[in-house]
Amino acid sequence: MKLLYTAIFVFLAFWSYSQCSVTIQTASDSVDCAECFDLTAVGIAQDTLQYEDFNNGLSSGWSTTNNVMFGNPCGPTLDGSPALWWGNVPPPRTLTSVAFDLTCGGDVCFDLDFAGDDGGPHCEDPDQPNEGVYFQYSINNGASWVTIFYFQPTNNKSGPYYQWANYCFSIPPAAQTTSTLFRWQSDDPTSASNDHWGIDNVAILGNLCNSYYYDWNVDGTTNPADTNICITQNTETYNVIFTDGFQDTCYASIDMHAVMYPNLPNDTSFCGYTDIDIVSNPTGGTGTYDFLWNNGDTDNTIENATTNIYYVDIVDGTYPGCTASDTIDFGMHPNPEVNFSASPLCQGAPTNFIDSTLLPPGFTVDTWNWNFNNQGATSTDQNPSHLFSGVGTYNVKLTVETEFGCTGDTTITFFIEPSPFANFDYTQACQGEEVEFTNTSLGNYENSHWVFTNDTDTIYAEDTTFIFEGSGDYDVTLIVEDINGACISNSTQTVFVNPAPDVSFTADPIFGEPVLDVTFLTDISGLVDNYWDFQDGNTTIELNDTIYNSFEDAGLYNVSHTGTSPEGCTNTYSLEIRVEYPEVILEIPNVFTPNNDGVNDGFYINYIAAYETITEFEIVILNRWGTVVKTYSEPDFIWDGTNKSGNKVSDGTYFYKANFSTIKGQNYEEHGFVQVVND
Repeated sequence: MKLLYTAIFVFLAFWSYSQCSVTIQTASDSVDCAECFDLTAVGIAQDTLQYEDFNNGLSSGWSTTNNVMFGNPCGPTLDGSPALWWGNVPPPRTLTSVAFDLTCGGDVCFDLDFAGDDGGPHCEDPDQPNEGVYFQYSINNGASWVTIFYFQPTNNKSGPYYQWANYCFSIPPAAQTTSTLFRWQSDDPTSASNDHWGIDNVAILGNLCNSYYYDWNVDGTTNPADTNICITQNTETYNVIFTDGFQDTCYASIDMHAVMYPNLPNDTSFCGYTDIDIVSNPTGGTGTYDFLWNNGDTDNTIENATTNIYYVDIVDGTYPGCTASDTIDFGMHPNPEVNFSASPLCQGAPTNFIDSTLLPPGFTVDTWNWNFNNQGATSTDQNPSHLFSGVGTYNVKLTVETEFGCTGDTTITFFIEPSPFANFDYTQACQGEEVEFTNTSLGNYENSHWVFTNDTDTIYAEDTTFIFEGSGDYDVTLIVEDINGACISNSTQTVFVNPAPDVSFTADPIFGEPVLDVTFLTDISGLVDNYWDFQDGNTTIELNDTIYNSFEDAGLYNVSHTGTSPEGCTNTYSLEIRVEYPEVILEIPNVFTPNNDGVNDGFYINYIAAYETITEFEIVILNRWGTVVKTYSEPDFIWDGTNKSGNKVSDGTYFYKANFSTIKGQNYEEHGFVQVVND
């Protein structure tokens, strides 16, 4: 099945007699010289078997179901004339032709349109897949129908069938009989008031079965549609006739061109010297070529070409009728080496530019184009001057072109410096803290130094720092010199140095034994935040006049208090807290009476201070002969006057030797005697 969207049959009348047409088809009308190629003649001969435009209603040879309209109620047709329109009539809606002899095939062409809700009462659109139009044929007088094409609607009226268009279909081989009918039918409209459509300008064209033939030589002989020819000239014309030999003859001709391509390079103008050959590498023809250049060379190459216009003629060595020629305008010219200098580079003074572009002798620069990168300023002078609008970086570009069109450019970045202008910034100044001074001077300067007038210090540096030991106003001066040493600028600013905040404090107590509870007293009225470090692992940021800390271990603690003023100045004050154990103080009696009268019944050490610091203890009691009577390892021992066996010792003098250590790491040794009196 073949569907062609074309308007070839949309005209007011069809010929009623046979007619033919012929064309010549070829892949290309240009081929290589001596190449053989195919030409194909395509001839067509048809009769118009039926043409119906419905301008005057329905002519003989057609039949319809129900009543039809003749007009264009929903918009003009392709030619503006009336069409057959299926409006508000019940289904089925059918247009049927009479039978035609289509033994040799042919075409059926017609215009068709679906209504598109165009506003009229007969213009409701087909919008369901089953509401379209069948184009069919029958070869058994309508007993059965075969669909050639189904025009299927869409539900958005944007398909190809919702405006008038022409459609052509080739007769299917099965329909090429002596009695073939055609019909157009919509058999499933929703109702009489729905799914309207129309048809116009129906043409049934039958191919003629007469004996037409091709004559390529125009000599009355019959030739196949295809012919193979070899070309040996630059241009040859070929003709063909399509004829039935009697009354119908069609003509066609074609000009074929034999080509050879010299394949010279395009016209070339080189900027820059190089060794180069100009080569012709022809294509097309038999491959055997004769060359003749305008400088007399007879091969395909001009070696080491110089500036010139070169012309070559090429002749096919086998078919001299095939020729080709070409020209190249060739030139080589030096590139300019662009450079320039500029001075002075100061604000407020015109900068002079000197072009120093280099070219070989005999070549010159033809044009200069300067772009100063400053508010669109340009110049075409060779050595211009320009006053830059302000301090800044400018990418100045020079582009030059020689008389031969060779161009070059360079861009140089210049910084237009201001006249030296001393200025500086500094950070918040606080008593006793480092203040950063930043040189913000403008212009072209090389040296800078700082003078602190309330001090003897002078510092040679770009940026610097300084510590003011006191608070109040200090004059600071920055002096800068330009790169040439000719311009000096200074700036003096009075720097107010904020006083350091008062972070002093008192502590009570400042020494004692652990655990030592200390109260710290300070005045926080001038602080916005603070930080206490007790050096025992405890810290606090509590902002209060009274602070507490308990020191659990002996040691020296350098307690520090750091505070920040509303101006951002900080200060730190430290105080030493001494936490230590006391020295052991003791008394040892030299007589006791173990008679159980409740008075002086035992011998013991009387600890006046630091008893709790004792960590290791041993006391040995001996008689006068050195025999151990009793041993104790507790510092709070009490000797009841008995020996190791539990028997009371006799009256007399006994000796003791005590050794003990304290938590402070001190060692004590005590020795003496004690008198035992039992009665």
